[in-house]
This record gives sequence, structure tokens and C-alpha cells, in this order.
Amino acid sequence: MEEQNLSNEKTAIFSKKKWLWLGIIIALLNPIFAGLILGAFYLSEPELKSAGKVVATIAILWGAVLFYLVRQNSSVNPFVL
Repeated sequence: MEEQNLSNEKTAIFSKKKWLWLGIIIALLNPIFAGLILGAFYLSEPELKSAGKVVATIAILWGAVLFYLVRQNSSVNPFVL
């Protein structure tokens, strides 16, 4: 019985780490929509609340950086890709 409880705890810890890294990757790839939505979802789950804070923070910061870079590049010549 005790061994089963330990294996469930290890699985839960691994699962939390997996969801954290998945959220960070999604936040970096698409910060505006997917990163914020996933961060909000994580914040609604009690066991993923700390991961939600990390994912939402990364999504907001990376979105701001991308917005700044796009704005800088488009102000020089908007027709250059």
C-alpha cells in the first residue's frame, strides 16, 4: 500500500513538471493567445497554480518583446519581410 502511494506521488510530481514545460513551450511559440489561455487554465487548477504564474509571466514578457521587435522593424520599412 505504501509503495503504491509513493509511486502515485512520483507520477504526480513528474506530471506537474511535464505540464510546466509544455506551458512554457506553448507560451514561447504563441504568447498572445495560447500562452495566456494556458496560463489562465493553469491558474484555475490548485495543483498547477505555481506553474500557471510562470507560464503567464513568460507569455506576457515574450509577447511584449515580440511586439517591440515587430514595431521596431515595421517602422523602418513596413514592406520588407
